[in-house]
Amino acid sequence: INARYRRARVLAVDSHPWRSARALDLGAEEVLDPGDGARERLQELTGGRGVDRALDCSGAVAAHRLCIDATRRRGQVAFVGECGDDTPLRVSPDMIRKGLTLVGSWHYNLRHMEGIWKVVRNSSAALDRLISHTFPMSRVQAAFELQATGACAKVVLDPWA
Repeated sequence: INARYRRARVLAVDSHPWRSARALDLGAEEVLDPGDGARERLQELTGGRGVDRALDCSGAVAAHRLCIDATRRRGQVAFVGECGDDTPLRVSPDMIRKGLTLVGSWHYNLRHMEGIWKVVRNSSAALDRLISHTFPMSRVQAAFELQATGACAKVVLDPWA
């Protein structure tokens, strides 16, 4: 949503049909299946350069690796999803020779809040679509079970429902 707000071209990678459809609905130009030559297709879609910026929210080792491999020289990669210490990072070829900037994002900086609120104010319809399901607390188990299927975006528990 933030990337589309900034008029960036968004290419997404996801294996679940529900999430792929939601990514298109939220403005992704194309959604690639990670198992079908995603790196090669990303290269093709970027004229052989690679993507400028890559963001992983899944925490899957393969997704971390795809972000590193599909990003252009001197590009930027951000990991939000955690996968422990399993991501194979080759410091010399991945970071030094390729010149990547790699950041982890566990928190936000208060200096960025004004800009974040501007995006939120101007993207409310898209942000509303991030929440796909709402459950009362009495159905917490059903909420967890749905989340485990992957056939959803964000699932919210409403204590007042």
